Amino acid sequence: MADKTKTRVNKIGPAHTCVSSSRLNLAMASQDWVRERSKKILRKTPNIGCKDLQEKLEEDWNVTTGYDTVWKGRERAKDEIYGSWGSSFRYLFNFKAEMELRSPESIVEVDTKVTDGCRPYLSIDSTALNGKWNGHLAACTALDGHNWMFPLAFGFIEVEDEDNWTWFMTQLHRALGPVSKLAICTDACRGLENAVKKVFPQAEQRECFRHLM
Repeated sequence: MADKTKTRVNKIGPAHTCVSSSRLNLAMASQDWVRERSKKILRKTPNIGCKDLQEKLEEDWNVTTGYDTVWKGRERAKDEIYGSWGSSFRYLFNFKAEMELRSPESIVEVDTKVTDGCRPYLSIDSTALNGKWNGHLAACTALDGHNWMFPLAFGFIEVEDEDNWTWFMTQLHRALGPVSKLAICTDACRGLENAVKKVFPQAEQRECFRHLM
């Protein structure tokens, strides 16, 4: 039976100093980690670049993190400190009301212009099906109000040729109805490009940048 009046303490040897153990790799660190530690830096140097901020975080916290993570974390920190661009523009009307209240003789005019905005965007491609059932899975993807990918339509075709793509685009047109302003992005598939011209002649056609490269 152990003696409960005594406490045993185990001491670990000297800490490792090699790079693999002394440096914490946060390549997949959350943007919130960067956001929280960037706010103090941004208050002192609000115009610091992403690369300089990345180097400072690595130096101060002895970590390694990705450039994109730092960039997005910095943007979140700036929104918390200074507010977003959208909220800043909305404050213009508060500023107008306050000026007219405190300085009645002042003339403050905030003019707005309503535009049609961006064209509705569709991205269309297919992926090969492997296994017992072969063929291609054709899909159409759009963007929702949060600028996230939104699966709009899909269909199964045997091969990527003009006839099958025309069938798919025809079904898509049935679902969407007439769309006056539309941008459709495709890969370099000639059959798909011809089908888009045939079914959506009014649409602006764009080619995937990755396929262009």
